[in-house]
Amino acid sequence: MNRTVLVTGGSGFIGSYVLRLLAERGDTVVNFDVREPGPEAAWWLKPVADRIQFVQGSIDDWADVVAAVKAHRPDGIIHIAAIVNLVLLNRRPGLALNVNVGGTFNVLEATRLFNVERLVYFSSIAVLPGIQYEPVDVNHPVLLATEGPGASFYAAAKVACEALCWAYRQSFGLDFIILRPSAVFGFGMQWPIFIKPMVENSVRGLPTRFEKGREFPRDYTHAADVAQLAVKAMDVPADEVQDRVFYGATGRPLVTAGEVAEVVKSLIPGADIEIGSGLSEADLLEIRYRGVLSIENAQEQLGYEPQFADIEQGVADYVETYRRYLAETTHMEARQL
Repeated sequence: MNRTVLVTGGSGFIGSYVLRLLAERGDTVVNFDVREPGPEAAWWLKPVADRIQFVQGSIDDWADVVAAVKAHRPDGIIHIAAIVNLVLLNRRPGLALNVNVGGTFNVLEATRLFNVERLVYFSSIAVLPGIQYEPVDVNHPVLLATEGPGASFYAAAKVACEALCWAYRQSFGLDFIILRPSAVFGFGMQWPIFIKPMVENSVRGLPTRFEKGREFPRDYTHAADVAQLAVKAMDVPADEVQDRVFYGATGRPLVTAGEVAEVVKSLIPGADIEIGSGLSEADLLEIRYRGVLSIENAQEQLGYEPQFADIEQGVADYVETYRRYLAETTHMEARQL
């Protein structure tokens, strides 16, 4: 069934994967973002570019949000747009309130006013405080008497937005699903989380050096799997979903940066990667909310099964896609000379 889906932040890393998956299956897709896709996202979206309509606007501008939703009358909204630069938000916390929280409020209000069938909201595992038990399920607390969410203002904004989703459901019956992705990686990723420079430098024949971090663990989750989860969350009939919160993860044991380095070396002979032992101050803060994540409810209620649950498969896909990107863009540049 062809539907109209509006994706906020579709020009970004995860958003581009969501846009492509929706367009490939035949939905009418609207990308609402402050900017058009950059070079890597545009290349990734090239096979479906003619099926995606770009609407320029910002989630913190009520007029922009209303105009987009009113014009396109989407059946569903997948809300990904947010400022994710933790350092910037810690330096300018007002951005977390005005853009991340205020923008989500605008999207929720537009969803209500225009009777959009469902909102899928992208939160983060950063809402978690220090891990209290494993595997971490969706009922794990995010606020304790002794500590709050682990990623400061970014995480605080995500918690506030999750609470707003619940308030809109309680007061207006709004149908929403919250996704909490973990350490998303793949072609087009922006934040390094060790894996980006390892893969891209190695493909280019460049060395990669990290002073610390070998033991830092993450549930590295491929962007294609997170996109799959988002689309399944959009599709599931309301009477078949029991929970409203799901982790976008593999559910597997955590993988350390050192283990990722060994995977890259096995896939790219001659890869020159060195990563020192020990954790930085930032790592020590973040590691508190890194734990094995349960995806059981996503499997049972949404039919979610990660295609790249094995880190080797995910990294291999990243390597192959990045090689194709370099080959095609280099060829195009050569033709233009």
